[in-house]
Amino acid sequence: MNQDILLYTLPQWFVFAAIIASVYGWVEHKKAFRLMGPVIFLLLGVFAALVIWSDLFISYEFLTPEEIINLETEDELNTDLPFQAMLFPAYVAFVLSGLLAIPSFVLEWKSRKGKNLLLILTALTALFGFFIIVGALRNL
Repeated sequence: MNQDILLYTLPQWFVFAAIIASVYGWVEHKKAFRLMGPVIFLLLGVFAALVIWSDLFISYEFLTPEEIINLETEDELNTDLPFQAMLFPAYVAFVLSGLLAIPSFVLEWKSRKGKNLLLILTALTALFGFFIIVGALRNL
């Protein structure tokens, strides 16, 4: 269960640290903090990609031989999803926010138009993942 705690705790800290850094940099007109927000979102995306590509979301860990036999004979399975399976869409959202953070960082670094809109989209994508985690925790 310690691994599960890391799966839902660490991304939440990443999301809030990135949002706080971005908002602080925008309000105080500090470019270093405005750049730090997309970097943290990018790190969140890298973390999420590493978790997805590790063995944490492999389905054979969740299916017992009895469930596989029941699936082959078309008997009803228990419809409760494992906790890691409930977190998988959140990690996909975190990977997407990490990908959106790259052009957001570049636009912010070069002070181009659209930087704020792209950062907002990046933050909203990460918040979507955050709320998926909150929903999964409520279903425990």
